[in-house]
Amino acid sequence: MNKKIKGQIAIEYIIFIAIFLLFFQAILKPTVDFAEVVITDVQSVSVSKENVTNLANNINSLESSLGYGKRIMFFYLPGNAILKSCSDTSLNYEITISKVKPDPPNPPCQNGVCTLSEDLYLGSNSITCDVIGPGFTGNLVIEKTQTGDIDVSIQ
Repeated sequence: MNKKIKGQIAIEYIIFIAIFLLFFQAILKPTVDFAEVVITDVQSVSVSKENVTNLANNINSLESSLGYGKRIMFFYLPGNAILKSCSDTSLNYEITISKVKPDPPNPPCQNGVCTLSEDLYLGSNSITCDVIGPGFTGNLVIEKTQTGDIDVSIQ
């Protein structure tokens, strides 16, 4: 009889551990998935901002230099970011983030798309640029013409 009780206790113990692990996974897995999505979004936003800021700094630096010339810089955008357009005052880019609710208040996001810009200080000169991305990794050519206009293109 003693062996039967020990066996029953062992089986109940195994069932208890299995139920505990199942409950633990049911609570933990959605939380881990949510955290992974948020971390990916934060990484995309910060990497995109850093690289577009570097591009804007290179454009501003080349524009303020005397004469004309060309610079080549390495540029990277994550697979969910795109440099949409450029104007005389800013570089405009978008990042598509996950549909996690609520939308982050900063940067301004609507329907999973964050629209951001980086300031340029070009004075009276104009700028033209290619649409770059998503997921671009490579060299960009920043060229200042004799008239002072800036052209940003993929090498």
